[in-house]
Parts: sequence; C-alpha cells; structure tokens
Amino acid sequence: MQNKTDAEFFKLAPEVCCGSSTADASEVETREAQITKKVLNIDLIVIDLSTCKRCVPTGNQLNHAIKLLGPVADVLGIELKHQEIVVQTPQEAKNHALLSSPTIRINGHDIAQDIRESPCESCGDLTNSNTMVDCREWHYRDKVYFAAPLPLLVEAIMGAMLNIDAPLIVPAPITELPANLQRYFDNKRQTESCC
Repeated sequence: MQNKTDAEFFKLAPEVCCGSSTADASEVETREAQITKKVLNIDLIVIDLSTCKRCVPTGNQLNHAIKLLGPVADVLGIELKHQEIVVQTPQEAKNHALLSSPTIRINGHDIAQDIRESPCESCGDLTNSNTMVDCREWHYRDKVYFAAPLPLLVEAIMGAMLNIDAPLIVPAPITELPANLQRYFDNKRQTESCC
C-alpha cells in the first residue's frame, strides 16, 4: 500500500513543485533558449544553381544535412542560418572571396580547405564556345565525389555545432579571381532579360 502512495506522490510532484506546472517550466525553458540561441551561418556560394551538375546536387545535399540536424541544433540552442549565394559577376565573386565553385562555408570557414577541381561540362555549357570550366570536387574518406557527400556535410555541421564558440570569420574580398573563374566569367553567356 505504501508503494502505491509513493508512486502517486512522485507522479504528482513535478506538477506541484515550486507552484508551477511542468508546462510552465517548459515554456520558460523555450523562451530562455530563444533568447540565448547561438547562430551557425551555413553559406553555399556557387556560380550556378540551375544547370551545374556539381553545384545543384551539393546544394540539395546541404539542404538535406541541415534538415537532418535541425532538431539537434534546437536541442543545443543553435540556430542554423542557411544562405545560397549565386554569384553573377566577377565583382560578386571577388566580394565573396570565391576561389572555387561550389564552396560551403560554416561561420566563414570553408569546409574543404584544399581546393581540388576537375572539368565540369555542365558549367562549360553556360559559356560561349563551351569554354573549359573546372568545378570543385570533394575528397572524403579516400574517395572523390563530384557533389559534396551527405556524411561529409553532417560531420562538418556537427563539428561546427560542437565548437560553436569558435570565432566567426568574414573572408576578405579578393582582388583577383583564380584563372578558372576568370575564364568562366569572361566567356559566360549573357542571359536574356524579358524586361
């Protein structure tokens, strides 16, 4: 009989404690978490998000990784701010310090410190006379990928969440584009405007 009374008491205890219900405590925690949330900026910087067979799937994989890790970020009190930047001109590329497309930066840090590129026919199709254009390739666990693999993205975002207090960096604009990107912009087809 005593056990039943203890069980009933402990069942009621959270609701009685401190004169507030667990629902009220949960609401307070939620409000506090919203006030103290830290931000993790995740930027995808590309030359194209409609045709490139590397940029488009990398963007899709990044969206998937962010969706998977959203609940984890919420628990850790982190807001994942995702931005896709399509640079249209050489000056925009310089302003964003774009060295290779696609680039993924988390709080300003490029997730792939070494830049490795190979010919990308789909970006060549965006130029006059099919100029040779190289796009980034991703090296992960001794394999080469043309689009950033999901496990690489999940690891990079998780690592950044666990190291959320690392300093945010803002890449300084560059004064000169890498030859590959300069060649792309020099030969980029002009899109027709309807207006």
